[in-house]
Amino acid sequence: MTPQDEIKFLIQSHGIKQNWLAKKLGVKPQTLSYLLNESPKFDDHLYKTIKDILDNNETELDIFNGIGDINYDLFADEKLRIGIGGRIRLFAKRKYGTLKKLAGAMDISPQQLHQYISGKREPGSRILLKLLRLGCDINWLLSGSESIESFKIEKLERELVNLQKSLTQISNLVRGHN
Repeated sequence: MTPQDEIKFLIQSHGIKQNWLAKKLGVKPQTLSYLLNESPKFDDHLYKTIKDILDNNETELDIFNGIGDINYDLFADEKLRIGIGGRIRLFAKRKYGTLKKLAGAMDISPQQLHQYISGKREPGSRILLKLLRLGCDINWLLSGSESIESFKIEKLERELVNLQKSLTQISNLVRGHN
């Protein structure tokens, strides 16, 4: 994971607003976005400065603000239910290309999968276990927060696909010369 990826992960996992961080750094939000996503000039000094801001200002972030008002029923919030469906859709697109292929891999009908994606049904332990076995990060699925391991797995999966393509190309070249 690059320093830029780590900072983006920390921002996302802690629910930090980029506008707040940009203000702390004394830069425009667009500049921070460029530095995090596109700039080749993301150096160790900037990395350490951002890490220090994030580490030293947790109280300013109001991490526990309003925690007494939280409803602990994971599926009570309609937005969360839609979020889970959207994340299932994203997982299907990333790993299988289509919802139909994911449904096949899960050994359920596309119609049943659509009910989870649309929020008409809640994924129970059986469905969550199937998704876990297929490589879906269940913590991310339920909360929207990805772990560092998820990033590593996704990166390795992309590398594997690229290596498989290269191997196929090499194999085709070898066959062509025989």
